[in-house]
Amino acid sequence: AAIELLEERNVAAWLEKIVGPDHPIPQYEVNPRTTEILHHLSERNRVRDRDVYLVIEDLKQKASEYKSERISRKQSCICLHKGPKLIIVVRTWTF
Repeated sequence: AAIELLEERNVAAWLEKIVGPDHPIPQYEVNPRTTEILHHLSERNRVRDRDVYLVIEDLKQKASEYKSERISRKQSCICLHKGPKLIIVVRTWTF
């Protein structure tokens, strides 16, 4: 009974988070089955939110590293023409 009450509270808190504080939680029949289903959905939603957060943080980190790398490297380009069609491009990187 204590676990069911805890799940009901968790479901209510999750629904409030989903619909937002300015909107009422839609009415639903509160019984062990609906609570179980909604609790399962809330857990899947929590895991998905965590996964999305991790992907976003990883992309932010990669973007930061890329930007830092791009700023710290200076590229110089030497173009050599040999003949009417042959162009040799030599790129050097300095750190």
